[in-house]
Amino acid sequence: MKIKTLKSLFHFNKGDQAGILFLAATIISYLYVEIYYHPSNEMVFSFSSSEIKQVQQQIDSMKILALEERQHKIYPFNPNFITDYKAYTLGMTPEQFDKLKAFREKDQWVNSKHDFQRVTGVSDSLLEIISSYFKFPDWVSKP
Repeated sequence: MKIKTLKSLFHFNKGDQAGILFLAATIISYLYVEIYYHPSNEMVFSFSSSEIKQVQQQIDSMKILALEERQHKIYPFNPNFITDYKAYTLGMTPEQFDKLKAFREKDQWVNSKHDFQRVTGVSDSLLEIISSYFKFPDWVSKP
């Protein structure tokens, strides 16, 4: 390669020189900050402070309240007219619901919690939970 062409590669006008100078200054200042500036490694706040614990307890209590609101609420119902979805939400198996449906198709009625257990075969523990929500007609409960 000729020296003249090599010399033309390093020939810059004033604008190019200013740009190169600005780029070099930016790189040097960035390196200076990286090498000499060390932010402190200690934490600004402690997670074990009483204020943080108090706020965390408030957040936890709000989460519990929101969870309780989302839970399915059971209203009083007549067990003779429950749907398959209602039986599912009550915790009954499909077989137990099918037994109740077959009993109802024979045009027979469940008139007490003991009749309900006899027909469906639900466990005693499930019966105790859901029997408080049973609502029978007045002529059945008060003959």
